Amino acid sequence: MKMRKTALSERMYKLLADHITEIEREKEPILKSLFSDNAQTAMQSEAFFREYINRLEKFLKNAEVKKDGADSCPFSIIGSVVQIKDLEDSEIINCRIVLPYAGKSSAGLFDASCLSPMGQALLLNAPGSIVTVSTPAGQVKYEIVSISVDDLDIGESDLSYYINKLKAVLAE
Repeated sequence: MKMRKTALSERMYKLLADHITEIEREKEPILKSLFSDNAQTAMQSEAFFREYINRLEKFLKNAEVKKDGADSCPFSIIGSVVQIKDLEDSEIINCRIVLPYAGKSSAGLFDASCLSPMGQALLLNAPGSIVTVSTPAGQVKYEIVSISVDDLDIGESDLSYYINKLKAVLAE
């Protein structure tokens, strides 16, 4: 049975392809700087980025560019703004999924690192999906209401602390 390809607009296909390239470029300094002291965390983070990129590449392999293709992102990605609804109290939260140690996003947005329980639960899920986030207070269920990539911003990781720490170690 032949799998049906997802039709994407040229803009959305290019945005996702460029996103893969950007994540590939950004992950190395993050892994080397932030997780150099903890080999297990570094391996888990490396596996996370590898799986994330593999899933995006597989999606693009099974997509085709069409004039009338979808011009919205079919799932949340690093940098997207995800509107979620807490299924317990119906609170609506606007959340941007960012790289670890990224600076703060625009006012009114909650930043979730892609490596945090919230970020990992939201990533690569479509609007309408129900996700469960493990918190110290227990499991919280959210519904993904909408996803926007119009203002895509993966967040710039602030590695200055780690770079200065490395310089201090090298100077000793």
